[in-house]
This record gives sequence, C-alpha cells and structure tokens, in this order.
Amino acid sequence: MPIDPNTPPIDILRMAIEREKAAHAFYLEAAAVAQHPATKQTLKEMAEEEERHIHQLEEQLDKFFYQDN
Repeated sequence: MPIDPNTPPIDILRMAIEREKAAHAFYLEAAAVAQHPATKQTLKEMAEEEERHIHQLEEQLDKFFYQDN
C-alpha cells in the first residue's frame, strides 16, 4: 500500500511494523547463511535492532489508537 497525504496514521504505523518485521526476517535469514563470524554477528545485531523497532512501533500503535487516553 502506498503512502500518501490521505493515509491514516494508524495505517502508516501498521505498514511500518510490517516493514520492520520483513527486515527482521531478512537479517535473521542472512545471518543464518553468513560465513564470516563478524558478518554473522552484525546481522544478528541488526535483527535485534529491528525487533526493538517493532516493539516501539507496537507501543505507539497501542498508545495512540488502542488505549483510552
């Protein structure tokens, strides 16, 4: 789904979460096949970073759209 000025903020957050999940999966897959130990470690760290992003975005989604403010 493309983002445009009419895209609701909730949809933007949902799209961001899906993209972070895809990046997380990519880094894990790349780490699984990486041969060089430093590369493997870096890719695992990148996956962990993406996981933190997912949690941050989910918290924002919950805070702004699913909790009574």
